[in-house]
Amino acid sequence: MLAASCSLAQNKINSRLFYSKPKLYHSPSKAAAMDLSGYALTVSFPEDNRSQFYGEEVYKNKKVRPLEDFFESPLAVEIQKKIYSDFKKLTIPKKHRAPLKNLAIHSSVEIFYPQVRGFIHSESFAKVRLQLEALVNNVVFIRKKYETLYVTSGTDKEFEGDISMTVEDGENVTVGMALRQTLDQFYADLRKVLTLPADRIILSGTVASSKTGAGLAADVVFQSDSTAITVSAADGKFEKIIARSKQGVRISAVQYLNYVGSFDPTTTDLKIVEAVFKLQPIEKGVSVKLKNILFQVSTTQLLPESYPELDSVFIFLKTNPQVQIELQGHTDNRGNAARDLELSQQRVDRIKKYLVGKGINAKRIEGIGLGGTKPIAPNDTEEGRKQNRRVEFVIVKN
Repeated sequence: MLAASCSLAQNKINSRLFYSKPKLYHSPSKAAAMDLSGYALTVSFPEDNRSQFYGEEVYKNKKVRPLEDFFESPLAVEIQKKIYSDFKKLTIPKKHRAPLKNLAIHSSVEIFYPQVRGFIHSESFAKVRLQLEALVNNVVFIRKKYETLYVTSGTDKEFEGDISMTVEDGENVTVGMALRQTLDQFYADLRKVLTLPADRIILSGTVASSKTGAGLAADVVFQSDSTAITVSAADGKFEKIIARSKQGVRISAVQYLNYVGSFDPTTTDLKIVEAVFKLQPIEKGVSVKLKNILFQVSTTQLLPESYPELDSVFIFLKTNPQVQIELQGHTDNRGNAARDLELSQQRVDRIKKYLVGKGINAKRIEGIGLGGTKPIAPNDTEEGRKQNRRVEFVIVKN
């Protein structure tokens, strides 16, 4: 390992003057083997798109800048050879049958940036980001960015260098290890996708704050023909195998309003679908429209399709026990104004009764019927009247 910046610089000059440029460092793969016996593999020549990302911050205020290629062949050639070599080692020996499908791997390089500052007294790092695609018979089923930031002081157990390295050697080792970890993420995904049933997809999701963009730990529920439940990690990331069908989605996190919506993976051939779900922080005065609270005409009788939405409100209040809300009931203006006020109040009372019956303290829920006094759309069309017939709640204490 190198102790002084002057010796680092001198070694770098010496290596360029007197030694040929090295091959891209080979860090052994930790990915599991996969069965490709039914596929004919091609790996296309990678696109070099690094110039599009010059100026991007990679680590501790360090920004990407152009780098001289320090490998014996161009970077794209080195990466193509690396992927081919990996597949030879990762593939289970072929069975005796002709390939049935064409498997093509396309890639583009966005970030490929090492910096060596000495491995004893300061951190060295390398960041690699590739966009990788996998196609079967010309249909894209993986298209995803894979990224690794590898940081070392030379003392971690993973580091594969040694004390005799030149600066170029150090750059090669750190960027080779970052590339290895990036590619292994892709190989792990490919292996999972190749064994995935046709009616299933992998949802690669993120739950984040709509205000800050920070990831959130949250409970995530998908509902179609069956229910799938998962939990996102502290950084908001989660991965779940779900049916390839339109899904109802409900997400809850402490100090955030519930997310209630839908997710439809049927519009893409991708087997790994990425999605970001943004939750709004709880703030006093925030109003939330309940989308599916429905009553029989001119009555307080809740229709069955109302209960999933009501249960979402219950989960929100249970998850955030400090919150108090005001339920607000609204109608259109087609009926008697006094009767509409009375009916909207009775409906709010009915909703409150349901929530209290499930265990929410009645003191946390106020309710007011506003009839047709606060329209949000014109009442001269059926669509406008439909928007005005609504139930909302407002955060009065958080």
